[in-house]
Amino acid sequence: MSLANVSIKRPIFITSVIIAILAAGIAGFKAMSVDLYPDVSIPVVSVQTVYPGAGPEEIENLISRPIEDNVSTISGIKRLTSRNLEGVSMVIVEFQSTVEAKDAEQQVRDKINLTKPNLPDDIEEPVIKKFDPADSPIMMLALSAKDIGDAKLYDIADRYVKPRLEQVNNVGAIEIVGGRKREVHVILDRQKLKAREISVGQVAAQIGASGENIPSGKVNKGDQELIFRGLGEFRSVPEVADTLVNLYGNEVPTRVADLGTVVDTLEDEKTRSFFEGDKVIVLQVFRQAGSNTLSVTDDIKKQLVKIEPELSQLEGTPQLQVVIDSSRVIRNNVADVYETIIIGIILTVITVFFFLGSMRSTLITALSLPVSLIGAFALMKFAGFSINVVSLLALTLAVGLLIDDAIVVIENIYRRMELGENSLEGAEKGTSEIQMAVFAITLVVIAVFVPVAMMTGIVGQFLKQFGLTVAISMAISLFVALTIIPMLAAYFGGDGHGAHGKQHKPHGLYEKTIGRMLRGFDRFQTWLENVYENMLEWSLRHTRLTIAGTFVVFALSIYTVAHVPSEFIPDDDSGEVAVTLELAPGASLDRTAQAVDEVNTIIKKNSDVEFSLVTIGGVYGEANKADILVKLKPTRKITSLMYRDQLRQELAGFVEEYNPIVKKYDTSGGMQAQPITLNLLSPNPEALAKAADQVFERLKNDPRVKDPNTNYRTGKPEMQVRLKPGAAKEYGINTSTMGVELRAQVEGLTTAKFREMGREYDVRVRLKDDQRDLQKDFKNIYVPNINRKLVRLSDIANGEVVAGPASIERQDRSRYVQLTASVAPGVGLSEVVNDLVKSMTTGDTKLPVDVRYSFAGDAENMQELAGSAVLAIIFGTLCVYLILASLYESFITPITILVALPLALSGAFLGLFITGKTINLFAILGLFMLIGVAGKNGILLVDFTKQLMDQGIDRTTALIRAGRTRLRPILMTSFALIAGTLPIAIGLNPASRTRTSMGVAIVAGVLLSTILTLIVVPALFVYVDRFRVWANNYGARFTSHEKSGAAPTASQHQEEKEIETVQPAIVNSNASEPTEA
Repeated sequence: MSLANVSIKRPIFITSVIIAILAAGIAGFKAMSVDLYPDVSIPVVSVQTVYPGAGPEEIENLISRPIEDNVSTISGIKRLTSRNLEGVSMVIVEFQSTVEAKDAEQQVRDKINLTKPNLPDDIEEPVIKKFDPADSPIMMLALSAKDIGDAKLYDIADRYVKPRLEQVNNVGAIEIVGGRKREVHVILDRQKLKAREISVGQVAAQIGASGENIPSGKVNKGDQELIFRGLGEFRSVPEVADTLVNLYGNEVPTRVADLGTVVDTLEDEKTRSFFEGDKVIVLQVFRQAGSNTLSVTDDIKKQLVKIEPELSQLEGTPQLQVVIDSSRVIRNNVADVYETIIIGIILTVITVFFFLGSMRSTLITALSLPVSLIGAFALMKFAGFSINVVSLLALTLAVGLLIDDAIVVIENIYRRMELGENSLEGAEKGTSEIQMAVFAITLVVIAVFVPVAMMTGIVGQFLKQFGLTVAISMAISLFVALTIIPMLAAYFGGDGHGAHGKQHKPHGLYEKTIGRMLRGFDRFQTWLENVYENMLEWSLRHTRLTIAGTFVVFALSIYTVAHVPSEFIPDDDSGEVAVTLELAPGASLDRTAQAVDEVNTIIKKNSDVEFSLVTIGGVYGEANKADILVKLKPTRKITSLMYRDQLRQELAGFVEEYNPIVKKYDTSGGMQAQPITLNLLSPNPEALAKAADQVFERLKNDPRVKDPNTNYRTGKPEMQVRLKPGAAKEYGINTSTMGVELRAQVEGLTTAKFREMGREYDVRVRLKDDQRDLQKDFKNIYVPNINRKLVRLSDIANGEVVAGPASIERQDRSRYVQLTASVAPGVGLSEVVNDLVKSMTTGDTKLPVDVRYSFAGDAENMQELAGSAVLAIIFGTLCVYLILASLYESFITPITILVALPLALSGAFLGLFITGKTINLFAILGLFMLIGVAGKNGILLVDFTKQLMDQGIDRTTALIRAGRTRLRPILMTSFALIAGTLPIAIGLNPASRTRTSMGVAIVAGVLLSTILTLIVVPALFVYVDRFRVWANNYGARFTSHEKSGAAPTASQHQEEKEIETVQPAIVNSNASEPTEA
């Protein structure tokens, strides 16, 4: 018993099943998380190690290399990079997507513990976090207060706000930019130290030893334990000044106050932040890799509600202001897709209503939409999907598909009812007659996305959620079409379509308006059927010309592919723009602040700018770098892209001095990397630098490229001190002792803590500011030897000022240089990348053998998308072919149906070319959708043609009758899909305009494939069916002759005669069609 029979005979059972599907879908919808895109986060673990005063080369050799050597033995690593700055090592371990983030973090932590003994003793404890520092923060908060000073404001940020925000689930890190914390400075005088034969390092060691709390043990006293501790921590500034350093001369005590002064002050300023010109502290909120952005930001906001009343009670009435909130963009995009789904449903139902001509049949058909859409959420939740733009777009596009099955079933049911059958009989026979075609259509769409579900990587995650969401909803719609649609048609369907039922004289407003429109549309359909029948008869008489014309259209579309630009994800109009400045290495914080003021003045002149947020120095204290975040007004007159181009022109005069880079700001918490990100790697620093310069010059001279930049910088002044040959043996000194003392004199050592009101502050020991210049005072500097005697530095070492690297970047345990750039509007990313690859492999910038390259960011994703899409299309087409071959028990018949696939792709490429859209991730999703739906029209035609031929009707008559009968459901399903996709193609608001290429590809592909399929599939069917008959007869004759040596029978003579008739007909397709026996 078929599903249709069960549903008609047991309506309560089917109704209960549908209610259960709806309930499960609603529960799944409420339980699903919401995000902008599918979770494509790769597990990333970062290791940050601070070594104050060390240069980039020291950081590389002493910290990053040992960590890399140990961490690289972990399995599942995709990419291992490190950034070596002044005083900071940042090692970033990126794992394959199949690795669990928690396991990755633990493995890295274990390796760091093994590495610690090989690291310098005076480094700070390595900080291991499960987030990528290359990500942009998902939220930025500005903390300000009235007249309380930098130290108190920093204390509030560091000791009150930051810990409270770190308590929020899935927060990866909270970084503070700007402000300065309190610090006690012991400022020593070189002359006083020399007079007493004491070094800075010795003073720091004594302060550290005197400021410690030492546990002394415990004893048992009867029924209790008594613990002993020696307390020495500093609780006041005078205690630090009164610390005993040593006994000088005749046991005269030397105290810290005898060697210098102790000052309660602030740490050296390394970063600054400004919001609307006012100095603030910025707290950047990073999410953990793989966590949900929307849930994290929501939890942060809840925490802020709890914090704000408490802040208002503190001195200066501190205020926290949310400057950047990535959830706003996510909510806007998700809301836009919801709106698109609703509009698509309305347009689809209106389209179906005009074709069916009956409100009752339209409502029955439309019922499949909510059941399929809502029911899909249950399985999506089970599959671990989130509600995001990609999964919702899949449902949006599925609107036109979901109603297809119901349309085909209801239309066939009413066709039989109009022929005189009652509603029960019409529902049962009409569904049974069409169920094979409906099953084939649905199975073909689902089969296309099977290869997609097996794809890996970032692109695979996008395509997986899209494809499986469509497949899930299609499976539910098939069940609905074969159960509840015939059941409702049987009991509530009436007598058929309104336009084909009894004719009534117009009466009432409905009949005079909508009724008249429906009758007019029905007359139009009848006229269209007559026109199509004439065209079909002509095409069957001129099959060769029909197929040749179709081939010309296909060839034209292939030509346009090369002229359609490509990119990974289209630029969105988020209203946020990022500007980065990078001055020459060695520029001071004050000089960078001056440059920021000049640039920010130009930015604020634009009336479309709402505010700007400035951070100088960043989280790593790079004084020559600054970031400016520009927020445009919601009522702006220009798009973000237009503003970026305008701002580039306005800042053109600062290119040489400030190197301004204007780019989009990714508020979704993703990378801010430029579309073109090229990494050059080599173990040879000289060859690497030369190759990087050549490729960078090529990028700068390419007019298609905007904002070329490189992370390779030379020229930062660095004084290098080297021991003279033999000095170690003669003076009893080594490089380690000398280096520690020099760092103590210049950077200072923090060997003790000062505690006040439960808070700890560093005690830093160093020389007076005017004595910290090693270059100026080189001959007056003394360092201790192994006997703690002071030795003049100039006697044992040479000093030289050289241009050292500002930073050293490493990838996969080799140094690398990263080149970045964006592309000009209208230029394809793949076009520029392909030309660049050609230039580096065989062109004028050919790389030497010891320099290799790799792409990252959008360029890498685009390459992955292109390769994966081609493979998925090939395997998807193969799946469709095999399914059709299985359904029709023929390897030849599916060829007729598959001809619609290149026709659909032709329409998509032509549509993108004409409208000026790009081939991007969303357009590729549209192409996959086209592959799934393109063959449905051919299936309807071929399936009904074969049914008629099985009844003894000749091929030509069967084709013409099938074409006329199936014209209405074909047009209805095609225009229903177009109506559901039209809101995407139009782009109703800024949030949806990034996805218009998907809508354009589908609308153009469906239009062209529908028109050409109605003409070319019948023409091609003639050839394919003739070949099928010839192959079957030839095989039968060969088999019969092999089995016996008897003479051919009369029936075999008839088959041979038919073959002789068919063979010349294949050559001359314009000849009259032979009559088959």
